[in-house]
Amino acid sequence: MKKLFLFLFMLVCISGIHAQTIWTSQTTFSGFVGKYEIRMKLAIPYGGATTCFTIGEYYYTNSKGKIFLCSSDDVKIVESVNGKETGYFILDSDWNKKVGQTISGKWYSLLKRVSYPVVLKVIAKARE
Repeated sequence: MKKLFLFLFMLVCISGIHAQTIWTSQTTFSGFVGKYEIRMKLAIPYGGATTCFTIGEYYYTNSKGKIFLCSSDDVKIVESVNGKETGYFILDSDWNKKVGQTISGKWYSLLKRVSYPVVLKVIAKARE
């Protein structure tokens, strides 16, 4: 009986490990969406628990409420709040830059009724 319990426990642990997503090649940005200051993290997911090619999060410095980011292609980085897509970023250049480099682009509301210029500066990079 103990062996069966141990086997089932190991199986559950292994399943849990495979379901997690690990962030690799994480890049941290500081910048602005329009006149609003933000902090953003983008990374390459590893682990199979997501369909995103790029994942991340950002928050406005005046609120600290995190907004989830996911890109399923090399163009749009879609944001979602509470599971609902609310807008997206299109950055002009490859975001995997060296510390100190600046990236520009635009943020669009989901229906493209509102847009703001985006300016981000790479402030940190980490490899895991």
